Parts: sequence; structure tokens; C-alpha cells
Amino acid sequence: MSEKTRPFTYDHADFVALADLGRPAIIGWLFRLAWVLFAIAGVLIALCVIAGSTRVLIYLAPLALLLIAFLALHRHGSKLSGWVISRAARRNDLMREQVMTVADDCFRAESSRGKTEVRWSAVPRIRETDGRLFVYLTRQQAFIIPERAFASREDFMSFSDAAKHKWEHHHRL
Repeated sequence: MSEKTRPFTYDHADFVALADLGRPAIIGWLFRLAWVLFAIAGVLIALCVIAGSTRVLIYLAPLALLLIAFLALHRHGSKLSGWVISRAARRNDLMREQVMTVADDCFRAESSRGKTEVRWSAVPRIRETDGRLFVYLTRQQAFIIPERAFASREDFMSFSDAAKHKWEHHHRL
């Protein structure tokens, strides 16, 4: 027995969610390190100014620009990555109406462009988050199945559970 989605198309929020999942864990640590470095630079500039040196003030403008760029990247990095993925999807003609199917032996994606079947043993991982199921083809590429592709939340959960069950069945140790 197979589970099937209603026809749907991807939207920008789907690609932002994929970008969030693809974000390496070290990025969070790098942002924390950057905050510490900005704080140290700010304290050092303040100490120099308090000590009477004004030569360090020339570093204030570049530091402020770096801080603004850092904050923009920190706040909107996933949206920017999602936009890049969205552009690539448009360029590769992937923005067509799709239907996804969980079959016994494979995961199937169909559109007017054609049909793709991926054996469960070839799927490296499956993730469910924020009302979307991600069936990965590679470490960075995934089919995105949003909850809106179903008539109800229960239908989405049934599809998601079926996909996870099939994947686990084919990835037992």
C-alpha cells in the first residue's frame, strides 16, 4: 500500500526550511565567537579612548560596518540561502506541480517533467521539522513534502510515518 500527496508546488518557505536544515552546526559556534570578538574589540577601543588615545577611532567605522554585515547575515542567512536554492530550482525547472508517493520499495516524485524513483536503501536520511518532511537524495539535496500537500495534519503524519517506517526497514543494521 502506498501513501500519496495531493499535487503541490514548492514555495520560498520550503527552501528556507531546507537551508536551515543544511546549515552546519559549527555556524552557531562561529557566530558566538564573532560576538566575543566584537565585544573584545569594543572594550579595547573604549579603553584606548578612556586612556586618551584617539588614533583607534579610525577602526570604529570599519568595526561598525562589520557588525552590521554580521547582524544581517546572522538574521537573514537562511533566507539568503533559501533564495539561492529557489533560484536554482527555477533555473532547473523544478517549480512544477508535484506528487510524492511512499511506495514499498522506493520514494517516488512525479511532475509533468517526469518521474523519479529512489530506492529506500539509497536515501541517506529523512527529517521531519516545521510541518515538512525532507527525504534526502544527497547530503544537501532533498525532496520537500510540506504539510499543505495533504488534506489534513493527520494525512501528513500518516505519510511521514510511512516514509520513516520504510526508510528504517531498509536501513536496519
